Amino acid sequence: MSVDYLTRPIEVLAEVGRVLRPGGPVAITCSNRCFPTKAVRGWLATDDERHGALVAELLRRTGRFTEPVVTLRTEPGVGDPLYAVVATRR
Repeated sequence: MSVDYLTRPIEVLAEVGRVLRPGGPVAITCSNRCFPTKAVRGWLATDDERHGALVAELLRRTGRFTEPVVTLRTEPGVGDPLYAVVATRR
């Protein structure tokens, strides 16, 4: 999912929560790769570590998911960082 390009991310993620069954997982990965001319300002204004925190906050604001967990899925300092944000539909 390219959260970095969404202009209405809370509405999109709320719809994801609407169509998932209760207990269904949502997993969103994010890295530092994007098209800067297309990415939203909030994404460009944050660093790699804050991208995961931003996605987690967007999931929280929908009110449809359990507390999101953010994890770095690649080794620190090796290649592009890849973060995963995982939560469950309430």
